[in-house]
Amino acid sequence: MAVGSDSSVQDGGADIVSTVHSPHEKALAEAGKAMFVESVAVGRDFCKFMIGAATGAIPVYVGLLGLVMPEQYRFTGWEQVFVTTPVVLLLFAAILFVVGYFPGKGSGSLDNLGDINNLRNESINHRHCFALFGFAIFVLGVLGASLVTLFLRPS
Repeated sequence: MAVGSDSSVQDGGADIVSTVHSPHEKALAEAGKAMFVESVAVGRDFCKFMIGAATGAIPVYVGLLGLVMPEQYRFTGWEQVFVTTPVVLLLFAAILFVVGYFPGKGSGSLDNLGDINNLRNESINHRHCFALFGFAIFVLGVLGASLVTLFLRPS
């Protein structure tokens, strides 16, 4: 797009006209375009990273628990619940991140900008929802693992 040029885009029946006048405005338009295009990849990359973090936190927790507890210690009924709850939470968080990593279901026409925009927004919302809930469960799992490791002592 040349400086001082007009570009017109058809979006759902309404013409959207944008005019770029200066190099600064052109740079802002390019940054906006990059943010718009990369916004789908950011959520996917976050979910991909958190799958590894959530599943990797489980052996770390079990290893720390093995260091804290005596070697031949057997957990009683409620202790078993407290010890396994962080593992279950971390696994559930990993499952939420996996669901968020996969693309949502949807179909549309590549010829219709409105369909493309709707699919993009659905994909972003899908990943955001699962990433948010997955991260909340992950934090609960890490907090539970920390509390169990710090405060569960053999009697």
